[in-house]
Amino acid sequence: MKRSYTLSLPPLLALTLFSPLQANASLMDSFIDPEDGRLDGSQFILDNAVGFLPVPLTITDPAVGFGGGAALLFFHESEEREAKRLAGEHVGDIPASVSGVMALGTSNGSNMVGGFHSGNWLNDRVRYLGGLFSATFNLKFYPVPELGATDLSLKGSYFFQDLDVRIGYSNFFLGGSYSYMSSESTIAGQQDLNTDSKDGRLGWRVLYDSRNNQFAPREGTKAQFQVDHHRKAFGGQFNYQKYHAYVHNYRRLSKDWGLGLRADAKSISENVEFPASIYAKPFVDMRGIAAMRYQADNTALGEVELSYDIDDRWTVLAFAGAGTAFNHDQSIGQAKLHYTRGGGFRYLLARQLGLRMGVDVAKGPEEWTTYIQFGGAW
Repeated sequence: MKRSYTLSLPPLLALTLFSPLQANASLMDSFIDPEDGRLDGSQFILDNAVGFLPVPLTITDPAVGFGGGAALLFFHESEEREAKRLAGEHVGDIPASVSGVMALGTSNGSNMVGGFHSGNWLNDRVRYLGGLFSATFNLKFYPVPELGATDLSLKGSYFFQDLDVRIGYSNFFLGGSYSYMSSESTIAGQQDLNTDSKDGRLGWRVLYDSRNNQFAPREGTKAQFQVDHHRKAFGGQFNYQKYHAYVHNYRRLSKDWGLGLRADAKSISENVEFPASIYAKPFVDMRGIAAMRYQADNTALGEVELSYDIDDRWTVLAFAGAGTAFNHDQSIGQAKLHYTRGGGFRYLLARQLGLRMGVDVAKGPEEWTTYIQFGGAW
């Protein structure tokens, strides 16, 4: 459920959110970084017993319309991380655990509410992600792209559990995941179809992660190969497989210039049945392209992002990419490429977490789209 709800504009909105605290100078001091005297939420988030990051959610994805909501993110530190931070050491590359609750809605009636926890245990030897969400998405569906869009409504709940275990002291992890989704799909003009479904999934993956930060990495690589087995035996009513491989690479070209590279490929087996075929097939997932706009048995895409640090807080960036979707009876050479490009900025809102927030504006094949980003775009 990763995308394209997008998060808030720093630092102005953050300052507006915290404006009730302005009457108390001692509390406002917790939003000033003693290192550079600028707006920073690290001290409030990590040192306050009830510290949390309130994040306004702004939705601009053309697939679901305009809207918004709010999230509360609670950050948890290990004792080792806290001790190093209080001693003045750099801790941005040591992952912190995060819990969150959120609710949002859009102009076309889409809505979502839920909560999650992302945990890092045993000095980052074990990583956990789990959550429960309930949602209704009203989307444009393109079963035959040449014939235009059909209205699609997806309503249901989604429960997921992920666990990754580091192999020795390397950057490699072995992981497993389970998810269960109960949903109802409504296609315009197809009211007589039975579209209630239950989908149970058990997956495994191999992960490599050398990134220097979990929220907004600036160096390192994250690469993963995952296989998901959707089976009746796991609580669903379908039997099919999905495959996903990706690489995200981040590097510094110089002190001020950075480069990000992304490659991503997804595939689904041929035996996926209706109505799982509505939501289960991969789609091109890129800034500038609406969710489910280009959907098929296989997808492949690549993106490049170039960034420049104006100073220690502000960064501007430009990006471009191309993606394609094609069925099993096609070759990738026969598929049409869809191009995107855009630009944006980030502000380092919490230095001791390495947390950056900002805005991206992207142009896809059909339209311009604005994304307010929490951390990196990938």
